[in-house]
Amino acid sequence: MKDNHIRKVLFISYLFPPAGGGGVQRSSKFVKYLPSFGWMPLVLTVKEPYDFYNDNSLLDDVTLNCKIYRTHSVEPMKCIRKFLKKKSQKKTSREKDFNNRSFKTLKPGFLVKLKTYLLIPDNEILWLPFAVWKGWQIIRKEHPAVIYSSASPFTDHLIAVLLSKIFKLPCVLDFRDLWVDRPNFPKNKMRLWIDRKLERFVIKNADQIITATPLMTEHFKDLYPDKNFTTITNGFDEDDFLTVQEVKPPENEFRIIYTGIFNAEQNPHKIFLALKKITDERTDIRDKIKIKFIGQLDNPGDFQNYTLFKKLGLDKYSDLISYQPHKQVVSEMSGASVLLLLIGEYPHSRTVLTGKIFEYLRSGRPILAVVPVNGIAADIIRKTNSGIVAANNDVDEIADGFLKLFDLFSNNELENSFTRKNIKDYDRKYLTGKLSDVLNNIVN
Repeated sequence: MKDNHIRKVLFISYLFPPAGGGGVQRSSKFVKYLPSFGWMPLVLTVKEPYDFYNDNSLLDDVTLNCKIYRTHSVEPMKCIRKFLKKKSQKKTSREKDFNNRSFKTLKPGFLVKLKTYLLIPDNEILWLPFAVWKGWQIIRKEHPAVIYSSASPFTDHLIAVLLSKIFKLPCVLDFRDLWVDRPNFPKNKMRLWIDRKLERFVIKNADQIITATPLMTEHFKDLYPDKNFTTITNGFDEDDFLTVQEVKPPENEFRIIYTGIFNAEQNPHKIFLALKKITDERTDIRDKIKIKFIGQLDNPGDFQNYTLFKKLGLDKYSDLISYQPHKQVVSEMSGASVLLLLIGEYPHSRTVLTGKIFEYLRSGRPILAVVPVNGIAADIIRKTNSGIVAANNDVDEIADGFLKLFDLFSNNELENSFTRKNIKDYDRKYLTGKLSDVLNNIVN
């Protein structure tokens, strides 16, 4: 495409490579493929984000596709987060600290309250003045046709709307997550009132709203019926699977892999109890099972999940592996007998589609989806015939799901039991084309 056909978009995303983690993927893949559709991203991001995992392979993926502008930020919670990570690592290395089943957290209660009342809408709010100033400079220099922002953090949307109003530019807001109605929203009436006002402000002043799932779109339409909404799901990047070394699952090992973070909302306790149940009841499973958790069992400073995991004795069947670069995670997926998916028990969980589900689909491995049975994730697993759905609130049903997959594995029928059909609509390049259509419609 000729240069004079290239349009520019100011692309606001606090989470951006070389930061790693699930929240980065959507933005980085859009940036990677937007130039193919005639759009040059001008990325406005932070120098070092609040919760920082480094993954330079993600940065290599986008460097030639955009201009990146990084700013300073004031991050009062960053030092605390790093401190909690170090303390957590030391704590989990000492077995005796977990003899007491009531041990739960290192987080001081007053800090949680302080954050609730001062950092609104999120920990990243003090990035706003730096980002607005840098955005001002970018717009005056580069003359983008439209502003796009991705959230969470929801501070991104505040920045986008402020710049949109200052420069009279159209604005597209992309919600990866619900805002006020998310599961970890502070249980505080003042915060509920303030954040709902902020949510209404940004949505009312946006030209187009994108959400990551159809049910999120329905939820926002009920709240804001006069606005324009588009659904663009997360997906998988075919390049990620063509450029990594596949690891074949071992023939004599029933290897269960979970990638990502278990936290207070994404509560894995029923999965742990189901694993305890099947390993207690079946010696053949005990001899062959291997569980690999790649990521975190808890948020830094919390130990609810790790404490139960140790108490149930699941560590003798398991490997706990810390955050890995994305390419390594993709490679590990291909070495699973079964990939484990969890969407926890919390309000609006049926609207959730975690980013990893699409990479699970593309990996070609069978999935045990422990999710709301009436939710959108369960629908995708069924429609693509990619695995088994088990209710996230039923230990026996989760255990039965593991047993069905293990029996297929034992009878050499696992590989041919799931066809994984109709997944091409979740290709990242195709999905970026849908974003390009939104941007074109806005500026035209």
